[in-house]
Amino acid sequence: MAQDTKRAAVEGDREDRISALPSNVIDGILELLPVKDAARTSILAQKWRYIWAMLPNLVLDKCFFGKIPPRLFKEIVNGILLQHIGVIVKFVLDFVGLPFSTYTDRDIDRWMRYVTRNGVKELTLDLPDIRTYKLPSYIINCPTLTYLELQNCLFNPPNSFLGFQNLIDLYLKKITFVPTPEFCVINVPRLVILSLISCDGTQYLNIVSPQLESLTLREFHSLVLNCFMNCKSLRALVFLEFDQVVEKLTLDKLLSSLPTLEVLVLGSIFLELLSAVIVPKGPPFTFYCLWHLSLSVDFGKLSQISCALQLIKSFPHLSKLQIWVSNGKFCGHALDMLMIWLIFALHTCEHENLLGISLYY
Repeated sequence: MAQDTKRAAVEGDREDRISALPSNVIDGILELLPVKDAARTSILAQKWRYIWAMLPNLVLDKCFFGKIPPRLFKEIVNGILLQHIGVIVKFVLDFVGLPFSTYTDRDIDRWMRYVTRNGVKELTLDLPDIRTYKLPSYIINCPTLTYLELQNCLFNPPNSFLGFQNLIDLYLKKITFVPTPEFCVINVPRLVILSLISCDGTQYLNIVSPQLESLTLREFHSLVLNCFMNCKSLRALVFLEFDQVVEKLTLDKLLSSLPTLEVLVLGSIFLELLSAVIVPKGPPFTFYCLWHLSLSVDFGKLSQISCALQLIKSFPHLSKLQIWVSNGKFCGHALDMLMIWLIFALHTCEHENLLGISLYY
């Protein structure tokens, strides 16, 4: 009897220790757990019963869905949102790699309507390549968003679209911008980071973002750069993996209008495009703030090699240089010789601040 009493007292102490944890500690513990595991903590103690339902961050991704039978996907997502209490700060819904038949566009509409009405600030919606989801107006016009990541969606803003007024970071992958009678003006006055990956219809855009500091454009078949001419405060510019680029004069004009640029990453096709202007006369621009340069160079083309050297010379404060060999035919001894040549060539440029050179192939 005495032993049972002692055991009960010990168990009571253990329960008290859990229940006595500060709220911020409990929240921190639960935020580190997947939603499904966080929900299981409701059996630990009375105090914990509804804490998981007040979590501000809901991440429903591959890790989450990998532990659930596909036939239960929709039911479980509905249950999580139905039981949730309070504001949702971050919501991630990643269906990439999941069976198409487990949900419909109407299901996504319902979930997006719920989170946008509950103060969501960071929203991620990644869908598989086999479908394209038309973005509803309550995502496009959501005033609380500061971070937005979308994949495989159709962007067709309503006439009432005023832009993303509070958005700071925007990541769009495989987004199709629908043609409109006039240019689609995306007014994002607070946007700092913009990434566009393999998007279509960018020629219909006009992005107004006076505070934009980082612009990444990747995996385009072609691209019209005019829509970025209003982004005068860029500090980081990344252009990679293009099939073709239109109008080199537009590229020259864009680069010449960025006096505060600090980081520049260019794919080989851009070097080829710039070589027509840079090689015979030298660059029409000088970046005094630029310290990080990354170039993808086809060493099988003399024009790109010459253009790369001319660019390097035009950045007097360059301290970090990365060269990516885009021509897979070079290997072994040939690449070693290229590295020796590159170091010798850079030595003639007299870059006193250059701290590191990296060659990748």
